[in-house]
Amino acid sequence: MIGVIGEALIDFIAKGTLGPSVPYDSVVGGCALNTAVATSRQDSPVAYVGKISGDIFGQRMLNHLIESEVLFDPSLCAAPQPSLLAMASLDAEGKANYTFYTEGTAVASMTKAELLSALQEHTDLKVVHIGSVALALEPLSEVIISALQSYEPKPVIFLDPNVRPAVIPDMHVFRSRIEEAMDLASLVKISDEDLLLLYEGKDAKKMAQSLAKEKQAHIILTLGKQGSIWYTPEGESVSMEIIDLPVIDTVGAGDTFSGGLLSYLYERNCFGKDGDIPKLEKLSLDMIKDALLWATASSAITCSRRGCDPPRTKEIRSLLASL
Repeated sequence: MIGVIGEALIDFIAKGTLGPSVPYDSVVGGCALNTAVATSRQDSPVAYVGKISGDIFGQRMLNHLIESEVLFDPSLCAAPQPSLLAMASLDAEGKANYTFYTEGTAVASMTKAELLSALQEHTDLKVVHIGSVALALEPLSEVIISALQSYEPKPVIFLDPNVRPAVIPDMHVFRSRIEEAMDLASLVKISDEDLLLLYEGKDAKKMAQSLAKEKQAHIILTLGKQGSIWYTPEGESVSMEIIDLPVIDTVGAGDTFSGGLLSYLYERNCFGKDGDIPKLEKLSLDMIKDALLWATASSAITCSRRGCDPPRTKEIRSLLASL
């Protein structure tokens, strides 16, 4: 089982340029929810672990999870607090700029006891994905990290910082929180833009390689149109070019990339076989290359659609067969 902890929200994506009257498309989103959906659509068992409001937006989130065959804990649903909302505008390249409305929301209200109880429902939990807005909100970030520090048996941790400056009042404090999460993680997927927000003035590639050695973790650095590079703790690296499909927007591209990696590695028992204690197995360079290619294809298909609409396994296989 794959667990994904974090936020579910509604993205309001602007259509056209900003002005006195701008129409918006509203879509279900959030790093954690998107990643869970992407993983499930690739036929891997996955549970979303996060609090969902009982309001009309929360019902849309639940319906989306059900339609995508993602498990969730009913005790964390129908919370009295409102849903987290995000307003997004797209630039000329389809990249989204966000404003978040997080205060007093259901997502932010989850307690450590609630999180541990939800995790304990999944006795076969192999790997857990954390990151993004959930790690920028207090006390939720402390809840997530402290729960994973105490939870047994410890799953493999996959971290995606997915830095959102709009919800980070103090980047220094946030960087310390992310470094604390990195100490738990065996896999860290991070974009060059996010890395430079965390470590201003650094060279992204050199910093990623340094973190891989320092944290003894696999660092997967995404570089937009320049593809991605996977740095191993042993000092090796594997590069992957993008698959150049027409881009509608990049909403959910990174989440789908993460979902692709999680599914590909899980289906090959890289987090341990059923019944075994979770651990990240030794990854060969060939395995890493194949995982990167799979995740790249997943993300490329999502970018060719409006909003985060992750592909099914058969769509990914079809694209790869056409290359």
